[in-house]
Amino acid sequence: MKDIQELKDLNAKQIWHPMGHPGDLQANAPTIIDRAEGVRITDIDGHEAIDAVGGLWCANLGYSNDVVKQAISDQLSKLPYYSAFAGTSNAPAIEAAETVVNFFKPDGMARAFFTSGGSDSVETALRLSRQYHRLRGQPQRIKFLSLKKGYHGTHFGGASVNGNARFRTAYEPLLPGCYHLPSPYSYRNPFNESDPAKLAQLVAQTMEDEILFQDPSTIAAFILEPIQGAGGVIVYHESFMKLARDICDKYGILMISDEVITGFGRTGDWSGARHWGVQPDMMTTAKGITSAYFPVGATLLNAKVAETF
Repeated sequence: MKDIQELKDLNAKQIWHPMGHPGDLQANAPTIIDRAEGVRITDIDGHEAIDAVGGLWCANLGYSNDVVKQAISDQLSKLPYYSAFAGTSNAPAIEAAETVVNFFKPDGMARAFFTSGGSDSVETALRLSRQYHRLRGQPQRIKFLSLKKGYHGTHFGGASVNGNARFRTAYEPLLPGCYHLPSPYSYRNPFNESDPAKLAQLVAQTMEDEILFQDPSTIAAFILEPIQGAGGVIVYHESFMKLARDICDKYGILMISDEVITGFGRTGDWSGARHWGVQPDMMTTAKGITSAYFPVGATLLNAKVAETF
């Protein structure tokens, strides 16, 4: 084990830190976290702090949770891995799918497709939405709608539907056919409207106008976070997600609820969509699904989508 100074000297030299400028991180070495328990983290110099963010919005069960650690240890001793590709399966994957689907049955979910994380869950949902329409004889439905200020990961499709230029411009041109609507953010919006209920109506009308302009028969899905996380923890008016759901239903567009941050209890219920009384067609999850103890996510499908496949 290297000593503290060696680790500080090495840090940011070989490891490529996400969401940071490599030169800046070499000049200003990142804090090195050494251990954690419950809600507290301790750096390599012994400084302790409360981790109010919960890692990267993900340590829902706290750090060093003995139940989780024991479950991981027991499974590693028996079967550390096996594929669930067609033809093989394993008991933990089957049981995990049942558990996850049961968590989200009130949201209308029926199937779980496991992924390696949040960005992968979003990518999977975007691909499946196109394939869903193709199976229904509508291969022209390839476009996606999303909200400005939204965040949907860093993979190519997720970056394309992201609503923040910081996560887009360095990688352009991105996936074609992605269109961004104003966020129903009462503090700053293009309508100069501070009343959340009126703003929800205005954004919903803009959504319908954009659908009609693009031609409804060309749009595959609308993806949104029930509460926008990285965009500034933006909580919509209670009517907005219902209005968007009605519009999606009217034009045969799938609704994808990105629950990577909001799922598994972070907002006080199992899903963020549940707060607004909305059942999406798909949900993307990760982070809290394992409290980040190991990288897993899941794309969840409702019965309508699953039965089409």
